Formats: sequence, structure tokens, C-alpha cells
Amino acid sequence: MKITWDSEAEKTLRRVPFFVRTKVRKKVEEEVAAAGRNRVTKTDLEESKRNHLKRLSEGVKGYSVEACFGSSGCQNAVVTSADLVSNLESLLEKADLLSFLRSQLGEHVKLHHQLRVTLADCPNACSQPQIKDIGIIGQSQVSCEPEECTACGECEPVCQESAILLDDGFLVSIDEDLCVECGACARVCPSNAITNTSNTYRVLVGGKLGRHPQLARDLTNGLDAEQALNLVGDIVGFYKNNARRGERLGALINRIGWEEFKGAVL
Repeated sequence: MKITWDSEAEKTLRRVPFFVRTKVRKKVEEEVAAAGRNRVTKTDLEESKRNHLKRLSEGVKGYSVEACFGSSGCQNAVVTSADLVSNLESLLEKADLLSFLRSQLGEHVKLHHQLRVTLADCPNACSQPQIKDIGIIGQSQVSCEPEECTACGECEPVCQESAILLDDGFLVSIDEDLCVECGACARVCPSNAITNTSNTYRVLVGGKLGRHPQLARDLTNGLDAEQALNLVGDIVGFYKNNARRGERLGALINRIGWEEFKGAVL
């Protein structure tokens, strides 16, 4: 059945952001067809919008936890975080952030008000922790034994940061300022000149998109899973005690100052 749009509906659709306009058109046409009609009106478009917003409201929990697929076998993963993800979910559920947000915003809590936590199993950070309230990134800490180097040349090309320092093909050291602790060099070294010594977590805070976007800032690193979980708990507690009218964590940190925030949670 061919679906047509009346002029008022088309005019209203043009006010929808271009990057979702095609998806909105398809969804509204599906709903109109399901109702046994073949013409979209402005009323149909507005009703579809109300239903969509209602579905979004029903899905609000006050928080979100996202994780990359590293635990499913990604070759770049340097930590296994399935248990940490589960524990983060439990911690945030017990914090009852939805009730907290409703106490500040009434019943108008939306998805963008939620506290967002993202965990990536390696520094490639597929889950974009740099733009979330709390970002957790797996790290591979490595050590060097230059006397074990055979000058095979395997480590240098896998280091995207050019942190491997060589002399006539032999390993000298790794530049700690350039290294992002991805562990790629240790994975390819056949002689144990570079080895992984521990897998830990780095925590970033304050990232957000929206009208005032900003990247998350490094808070601390070298944490094990329990320490990372406890730190998130401390951050959530600080957020609940200090946030005003549902402000994002990044806005809260900007308001009170970075050093005061660090002193309160570390």
C-alpha cells in the first residue's frame, strides 16, 4: 500500500533533524499502514512523537552501563570485565539514581539526565568512555628486558604511538609518556623482552555531549576491579550529595573545581 503525506505533515517532518528524518518517516508510515490507512497527517506525526517519548520515559533507569565486546573474544582486550560490568549494574541499581533525579526534576527525567558509565576492555575504547560521566578503560602494564631482545622487529610496527625505543634494531626502552598501555607489543614479542606484568583499570570522569560537550578527564589509573568499583561508588555518592537539578557530573565538576572533586573521591 502506497503511503502519502498531506502538506501539513510534510511541513512538520521538515522540522525533524535531518539525521533521523528518514527513520521517522518510515516509522510513522508503518504505524499509519498498521492502522489501515494510506495517508499521513500532522496528527499522526504528533501522535507518533508522543508514543516514542513515552517509550523512552519508560526505559529510564537513572543510569546506564555500557561495555564493549572485548569479553566476547576481542583480540585487543587486555582485561576481562564481565564481572565488573555486573557489579557496576548492581551498585548503580542500589544507588537508586532514578529516585534521586526525580527528587530534583519531578517526573520529567529523560535519558539524557541519566548517569552514564562506560567500560572498555582496552585503550582503543570502543565504547567511548571519553564522552561519558564515568569511563573505565582496561590497561596492560608492561616491563622491558632489553637483554632478551633478538632484534626481530615485531614490536615497533604494532605500536601506533611510536613508544618503542630501539637502537640498531634492539630494544632500549618504552617511552612511558607516549605509551597508552594497550599491550600490543607484549603480545607479539617472541623473546620476552617485553612482557605484560599486570592488567588494571584507568578511570576518567566528566565527559558529556549536548550543548556544552567536553571530554572526560583522567582521574586515576592502575586500579584492580574492586578498587575501580569502589571508586565508582564514591563518585556516585559525591554526585548525589552535590548535584543540582539533575546536572551532569561534568557540569558539577566544572562548578566546584577539579581539585576539590579529586580530594573528595580519591
